[in-house]
Amino acid sequence: MKMFRTIFSWIAPFLILGGGIAAFMAMGSQPPPPRTTNEAATAIAVSTVAASREPSVFQIDFDGVVVPLREVTLSAEVGGRIVKKTSDCQSGEFVEKGKLLLEIDTRDYELEVRRLKQELKQAVLSIEEIDEEIKQNERSVELAKRQVELAHREVVRQNNLKSDRVVTEADYERALRDELSADSNLNTLQGQRRVLAKRRIRLNEAETLTATMLERSQLDLGRTNIVAPVSGIVVEEMVEAESFVSKGTPLVTIEDTSAAEVRVSLQMDDVSRIWSDSRRVPAASAYDFPDTPASVVYRIGNRQYRWQGVLERQEGKGLEERTRTLPCRVLVAEPTVVEAIDRYGSPLPELPAGAPKSLLRGMFVDVQVEVQTKQTLVSVPCEALRPNGDVWIVKNKSLVILQPPLIQVAAGRAVFESTPDGMKPNDQVVVSQIANPRASMLVVDSSVKPDAPSVGDTKYKVDKSSADSSETGK
Repeated sequence: MKMFRTIFSWIAPFLILGGGIAAFMAMGSQPPPPRTTNEAATAIAVSTVAASREPSVFQIDFDGVVVPLREVTLSAEVGGRIVKKTSDCQSGEFVEKGKLLLEIDTRDYELEVRRLKQELKQAVLSIEEIDEEIKQNERSVELAKRQVELAHREVVRQNNLKSDRVVTEADYERALRDELSADSNLNTLQGQRRVLAKRRIRLNEAETLTATMLERSQLDLGRTNIVAPVSGIVVEEMVEAESFVSKGTPLVTIEDTSAAEVRVSLQMDDVSRIWSDSRRVPAASAYDFPDTPASVVYRIGNRQYRWQGVLERQEGKGLEERTRTLPCRVLVAEPTVVEAIDRYGSPLPELPAGAPKSLLRGMFVDVQVEVQTKQTLVSVPCEALRPNGDVWIVKNKSLVILQPPLIQVAAGRAVFESTPDGMKPNDQVVVSQIANPRASMLVVDSSVKPDAPSVGDTKYKVDKSSADSSETGK
């Protein structure tokens, strides 16, 4: 029994292996699966529209805020007590140019003007007095010259008589002394004339100095009346009546309303397009900004109001470090000339009730600038512009993916620059959606009826819809 178990333990594995081989051979081999042929590439049906050619003038929109053209701070040019403050000198009041605002006590300045007028009269009288002395001196000099001449003749005559021994030596010397005395008197008078001329010059200078001081005193007297230098709105008042002010004390601040400015910040793309305007006049300096017509639009509810301005200059020295934009100013020369416009930008015949009368500081406005370019522009519906900036075009039944330079998006259409290797007018642009778009993938325009395929033409198989295409792929 033990021997039988040993023999069976040796034979059993071989019996099991043989049975497995026999069972495998009994099942036999399955036939190979049928060979399937790959179907032809599938063309996806898409909806397309033709790209339209746009005029060479396009509009750039950006935001801005109205700021005053200038603010004038009036300071006291003379010291004194404020004796009058008019009703126009109140914050928010509009004042015309030359309107009296404040008045400083004038009594001290009137006394000073009166004193200097008296001094000026005295200076004039002193000059008249010295003129009389000069005239008298001139007459005395003429008489002295005649006396010297007579004395000289007497000396010559006495000398001749002395040689003939008619007169004595003492008579000759006496005549000589008379000549010397007359000559000395003449020299004294001529010296007095020079002194009188110098005195007159000094008195003339004194008169000029007094007149200058009088003019300054009159200016100080006029400066006691503080008037508005420009027409505008009083934005701040710093003093009240009966208060004392010294020279240089700020009194009132006036905002000039003859014109207004709009502060805007332009992206460099917009600045580049403005610089490339074909109507631009070459600037005299490389830093001059071209004067570009602009429209300023302000919205109140559903109504829009428009002012005409000029984008004339940049503000500051260059780009802002934080925003990397270029600050610029739009000048509105006539802030009170306003027109109402409809939703399409056309002016209305008359202003509605409640329309703003002028641009006010702090208004947030839209600025529109028209730029003319020499490049060809094309536009497509906004549905054709993909979120990443791509535009799909159908060329030769293949999909072409482009990223043309975008100019603006307005009125439901996107405007692009037309380039030789990009989008051109009349190109078929895809407006429908495509799952997993790829460049050069086969597409067909669903708006164009395809030709009936021939019996032997199995190159393409057209899906009736994107849904059918996705179901077939499944």
